Amino acid sequence: MLGYYLGEPDVQGVFVRRVNRFLGIGVVNGEEVPIHIHDPGRLTELLRPGVRFYAKVKDTGKTRYYLVAVDLGRELVLVNSAIHNHIVKWLITNNYILPGYEVLRTEPRFGNGRLDLLLRSPGGSEAMVEVKGVTLERGGCALFPDAPTKRGARHMEELVKALEAGYEAYVVFLILRDNTVCFAPNKEVDPHFARAFAYAVGRGVRALAFKMRLDRDWYLRPVGLIDIMV
Repeated sequence: MLGYYLGEPDVQGVFVRRVNRFLGIGVVNGEEVPIHIHDPGRLTELLRPGVRFYAKVKDTGKTRYYLVAVDLGRELVLVNSAIHNHIVKWLITNNYILPGYEVLRTEPRFGNGRLDLLLRSPGGSEAMVEVKGVTLERGGCALFPDAPTKRGARHMEELVKALEAGYEAYVVFLILRDNTVCFAPNKEVDPHFARAFAYAVGRGVRALAFKMRLDRDWYLRPVGLIDIMV
């Protein structure tokens, strides 16, 4: 199987600036236009003035375009957290991770909120999965998060509660930078998340970091698991 196909982007342009969490400004065909950004991270190492980006046309809403990826020259980097769950579902279904597991439901309710995936194991037990996309890289190590995330820490606590309720529990870090060889929680940016992650792993939550490479035919191709530094 080739990989997870994103589809050809409609346009390319040059990034100018980020206005807020979900809005950026870029130049497409010589015109400054608003671009929808579906990623809550800061992305400062990606969304730099002058960087080339690729986008799709939006049919609804106030913005004309929807950001797909940025081009760093040596690599394309996916920027669209809306599809992270779909990608991990594809990885599980095609036995790249958690072979033999079956996806039962997306965004299952648990506690006072939702996690990302509900699975059935080969042995018949159920598993809760939380997915985190990772686009920050420093010195060959992928880091999460790139901005403080109380929600992320809460998800780690919810996974521990899922274990206590009888589920298996997993956190999958979807690594979207090709030149990475390891993953670590970003203690400098968010020590609270780093502590929550270490607590969850210590209680039995299983963590996986799986790297994918976005090629210029717009297939996101599986590379493999990388080491995790807790």
